[in-house]
Amino acid sequence: MALQSTQDLNKKIASIGRAGERLRKDIQSVAVQAIGYSIEHGDVTIGQRLFDALGTSMRRQALVTYFEKYGQFCWSSVEKKFVFFKVEGIKFDEKMLMATPWNEAKKENIVSELDVADLVAKLIKKVESGIEKKLDVKHSALIDDIKIAYSQYLQEDSAANDAEDDEPLVRAA
Repeated sequence: MALQSTQDLNKKIASIGRAGERLRKDIQSVAVQAIGYSIEHGDVTIGQRLFDALGTSMRRQALVTYFEKYGQFCWSSVEKKFVFFKVEGIKFDEKMLMATPWNEAKKENIVSELDVADLVAKLIKKVESGIEKKLDVKHSALIDDIKIAYSQYLQEDSAANDAEDDEPLVRAA
């Protein structure tokens, strides 16, 4: 196969760009309508069909996030499909949704708890692994002090938990 001219390739690239933008706009329009159907009729099948039509090369996870954030959708990891999820007070705002690109939706990382002991344990393990692999671990001497402090913390925490276990149970009146 002979190489095509750069002029022909540039024409095709421009055509792909135009087609891609048309496709993004079409997906946006259908996604917004799918959200409307989920809110107004409790119907998530339009959203499911759009998701299925995207295929693996498109930003499917962004669409899942968009549907879950603005519609009455919930992705079932067991069934591998959308299920209806009633959210009280949600309204269909077509204008706002059209101005909110589906392909830029990102899952929010909600953190409700931060376990410092767990983070320190992971840090120690990661640094030790790096040292074992002969990586250039900068400031590795710090890990010795962290290990001592972590060990002391675990001993004190364990002793405190043991003391709590020794206390008699008191029944509330």
